[in-house]
Amino acid sequence: MPDKTDSNSLLTYILLAFIAMAGLSYINFMPGVVNALAGSIGFNDSEAGQIVAFNGYGGILGSSIAIFLVRRFPWKTIMMITMAVLVAVDVCTVWISDYSVMLGWRFLSGVLGGLCVGFAFSILARQDDPDRAFGLLLFIQFSIGPMVMFVLPSLESVLGGYSVFFVMAGLVFLSLIFMFCLPKLPTDIAPATPTVAANKNIFGRSLLLLLAIAFYQIAANAIWAYVGLIGLRAEISNENVNLYIGATGLLGIAGAMLPIINGNRAGRLFWVVAGMVLSTASAVLLNFSHIVTLYITAMSLLFFSWTAVQSYLLAVTAELDTSGRLSTIASVVASLGFATGPLLASFLLNDDNFSNMLYACAIIFVLSFLFLLNPVRKQEQTTATADFVAY
Repeated sequence: MPDKTDSNSLLTYILLAFIAMAGLSYINFMPGVVNALAGSIGFNDSEAGQIVAFNGYGGILGSSIAIFLVRRFPWKTIMMITMAVLVAVDVCTVWISDYSVMLGWRFLSGVLGGLCVGFAFSILARQDDPDRAFGLLLFIQFSIGPMVMFVLPSLESVLGGYSVFFVMAGLVFLSLIFMFCLPKLPTDIAPATPTVAANKNIFGRSLLLLLAIAFYQIAANAIWAYVGLIGLRAEISNENVNLYIGATGLLGIAGAMLPIINGNRAGRLFWVVAGMVLSTASAVLLNFSHIVTLYITAMSLLFFSWTAVQSYLLAVTAELDTSGRLSTIASVVASLGFATGPLLASFLLNDDNFSNMLYACAIIFVLSFLFLLNPVRKQEQTTATADFVAY
């Protein structure tokens, strides 16, 4: 258990990051969810994508509610109650087989998970080192994802296709336990009034940054939702698809380590630009997934760049508004991307041809890059000037 007097310890950051991950944990192993829904559970490919999308849109609603609650109510009490209900909802999913009921039920799960994520993002943003906080969040996400993808086939052979929902419930239950292990945080006190609206330049940069986050998440999650089926339709065995996704997903850990190793604000612009180039290349290369080497390469590029880009963008967002509310809004925007990506992909599917979806994702990555370039560059210049003056 962390030292009760040390709210800035590494262990505290790790616990907070895990708690922030758990609310919408399915995102970390989305291909496994889609494969289960479109496999042994019995839905078709498009229905599977739409169920995942409704889960994400519920997350948007939950995170939106959190924007108005985060500075008014004790976050620990709200999150603990919400997590307890979310565990029950995820477990009860195993008794649902009707498509319409599943849509509504997963939407409810998304609302509860989004509420947890919204509160947790606000807390992460108000820590002393947001780069480390969000870097650890992505580190944990891309550690959990491959682990779940590795064990899912074994779990499904024992518990059936719905086992992925038991995994979700287990992660939320574990985060609920971690809530009791947290020390008293400075953020337990009501935060300061948001500062974004006070400066039109900062407001404009914040808007562009939020658009960049939304577009990146739409493209990345569209690919993430169907990367398993892309491999299966390229006649790669289910066991190998899960193996390749799990193995390449570990590269996301390396990407998440960049903001942790580099320290606060170091080299953001370079890594964000490099990440955008790699992400766009991955979308193009996945069109040639019948060549196993290119399939693996494409996933490697995406998973490594995804965590670095996302953690840096969230850290910039946290610096623009130290109250944490903008980061809660960013969680809403991220949830919008999580939900819209699979939904967009489901509409762009053409039988077993994923080319339209993949090239659309490449274009969306480029648009995200155009949105983020100015705010990231300006924020890097601002922090460099502040560091020079302080020195």
